Amino acid sequence: MKPAWRRLLGALLIAATVWWLGRLIADNWAQLRGYDWRVDPALLAASVVAHVAVLGWGVWVWSRILRHFDHPPVRLGMLQRIWWLSNLARYVPGKVFQFIAVAQLSRGAGLSGAVMLTSMLVHTGMALLSAAVVAAWTLAGDVLPGIDPRWLMAVATIGAALAVHPAFLNHLLALIPRLLKKEVIRWNAGWMDGLGLLGLSVVSWMFYGVAYHLFVASLADVPWTLLPQMAGVNAFSFFIGYASVLPGGMGLREFAMAELLQPYLPAGVAAVLAIASRLWTIAAELIGGSAAALLVRGGPAVDAAAPVDVAEAPVPRQP
Repeated sequence: MKPAWRRLLGALLIAATVWWLGRLIADNWAQLRGYDWRVDPALLAASVVAHVAVLGWGVWVWSRILRHFDHPPVRLGMLQRIWWLSNLARYVPGKVFQFIAVAQLSRGAGLSGAVMLTSMLVHTGMALLSAAVVAAWTLAGDVLPGIDPRWLMAVATIGAALAVHPAFLNHLLALIPRLLKKEVIRWNAGWMDGLGLLGLSVVSWMFYGVAYHLFVASLADVPWTLLPQMAGVNAFSFFIGYASVLPGGMGLREFAMAELLQPYLPAGVAAVLAIASRLWTIAAELIGGSAAALLVRGGPAVDAAAPVDVAEAPVPRQP
């Protein structure tokens, strides 16, 4: 899609979402005024801290993925700096530029931009797959009551497991040289390694669910028994937002979150929380990015003490 058409489509989608959320709030204004809001500063602060910690944990998962490429292990602090700073590019001008920023920051640190970018793409793919799995296991019965949730659980789980098979991943990675004009970058992990990393991504979404539940509970009365459902709402709204063409998933993520929250909260309250969650996310990303920029400076980019977890056989190269 040409940049002008993409910008126009993005503006229209954002405008439509803003209109829909505003209409939902206006239609439920009396309900919102009568709702028993409970602003708990301690819970809100704890949710932001937990959010930053979960995003940092995600960078550690990325480091585990990177070790299965033909590249020396990268120091975790350097990875944190690259991820947090590049993540800010999701908003201006869009998430595609996050990956460009990853490559540029990596090259600036003396690392292979192509390998770092490829590992980041695999990490993002596993995050999306695991988000779908978490949503299927936690939301299927509530969001799609007419469908047997066991079928959705099975399809999402089996599909994600097949997607991390090395034959499938390397088939996808073979497409990258056409874009980067580089040699083939291979995924040197076995299927069990991929399943283990997918499991770590699922754990990431459960941790993220705890942070999201703390955020919702700091503003509305949500019992801890709904923690699995809150994790699913957060994961699937991220999935929907990331699949959109909008910068940072703006608009569609909030739309999806407001819809997914309605089985558990009044419609107007769900819309307000969906909008507030964007501010909550931006706050966590700004805090984490500022900390990474200030605290992670100097030092070698490569972790010379860490073992290289790649296949011993020579990596075939495509002519």
